[in-house]
Amino acid sequence: MTPRTLLRPLALALALAAGSGAAFADGDIYSRLMEMREMDRNKDGMVSKEEFLAMIAKAWDMHAQENKLRDGKLNAEQVKSLEKLLGRTLSAQASL
Repeated sequence: MTPRTLLRPLALALALAAGSGAAFADGDIYSRLMEMREMDRNKDGMVSKEEFLAMIAKAWDMHAQENKLRDGKLNAEQVKSLEKLLGRTLSAQASL
């Protein structure tokens, strides 16, 4: 993967984090996925770029599975849906 390919999900997630959104219920899988303790895989108290991108990749895979994708691609509507999920979740985490 090129650095440009890796930075696109990060840029999307950061842009979504800047937006506003309603908090999810405590049991929401996307909310739990984006908790610090879930992202910090090596438990050093920090989230590396690799750990953050792994979380975004996992969210993508979960959304693709929910939408029963066979080709691994999201259409425009599915991308908007994922953006809403991640935006609300990241916004809720930032307010904690």
